[in-house]
Amino acid sequence: MVRPAMITSERIGQILGDAASKRTLVLGDMVVDEHIIGAARQIAREAPIPVIDQQARLTVPGGATNVAANLRSLGCDVAVAGVVGSDAPAERLRQELETLGIGTRGLVTEPTRATAVKLRVWAGGDRQRPQSMVARVDHVDSSPFSPSTSQKLSDYLEDAVPQHDGFIVSDYDAGAVSDTALRTALPTALASGILVTADAHANLGRFRNVTLLTPNQPEAEAELGRKITSSASALAAADDLQKAVNADIVLLTLGEEGMALQTATGLSLHLPSSKGSGVADPTGAGDTVAASMTAALLGGANPVEAAQIALLAAQVVIRQLGASVVTSNDLQQEANAQTG
Repeated sequence: MVRPAMITSERIGQILGDAASKRTLVLGDMVVDEHIIGAARQIAREAPIPVIDQQARLTVPGGATNVAANLRSLGCDVAVAGVVGSDAPAERLRQELETLGIGTRGLVTEPTRATAVKLRVWAGGDRQRPQSMVARVDHVDSSPFSPSTSQKLSDYLEDAVPQHDGFIVSDYDAGAVSDTALRTALPTALASGILVTADAHANLGRFRNVTLLTPNQPEAEAELGRKITSSASALAAADDLQKAVNADIVLLTLGEEGMALQTATGLSLHLPSSKGSGVADPTGAGDTVAASMTAALLGGANPVEAAQIALLAAQVVIRQLGASVVTSNDLQQEANAQTG
């Protein structure tokens, strides 16, 4: 097909303006992302590792809450559903979400469980040494939830899902997207006729008949059992995933190679990324893609427009450290930079 023209900043503003009136619920793994940012001043005496002088410590929503934060940053009305512990990280996360204006009634507390925390340590930052990640420490409990916790989450989903215009499943394989939760949420969402997005790290076959599937290249390769080595093989992979899952739209992210779009109507398109955009940190880029494409579809975008918005959003956040969010203004500026 003829490659479509790049979406204009005016059209982006119109789409996301219309999306702002929509309500979206995000089910997934609640993660606290912590970042220690500093400068490496010397090598430790105890081991050949750098000693970091801490300059800042940041706490931001991660995992499924990063999807929600991106939706909120784009102007959408958002709520989250998932499980947290009864601990300080959960309180920090809840407070941050509520400050952002994200609904937290769907957060179920399991007192014996630790809230998931992913700590990243960054060093560098002067003119000679750009910031780079030197360590990451994950504290994630992936064990099954208690029966009472699972029931509380399912009860909330059964009641809340039909009250929304969009439903996103953000599965980081840490337990929230259990078979029990999906057996309640997916049929309810599909029967309600709302937009359903699946952004999952594995077992993509669970998400039959969703509106949008947003795997990255390794996830698609694992699901299909073969490597993606070219734009042609990426398009073939997206087509096979669409047929296997019966999704309306598959957006396969390919890192620096851009994205592959496949629809149930037979549209197949490779969207290359903008060269020279620079990568500081790819953390959370997939969350941004799922959130921005969902928001665009809710705002009336066609699949190509929505994919272009998702690509612009990814190019913005990979230039920032940590799990980041984009705004409509960010996307409009990025579009202007590419078309100007």
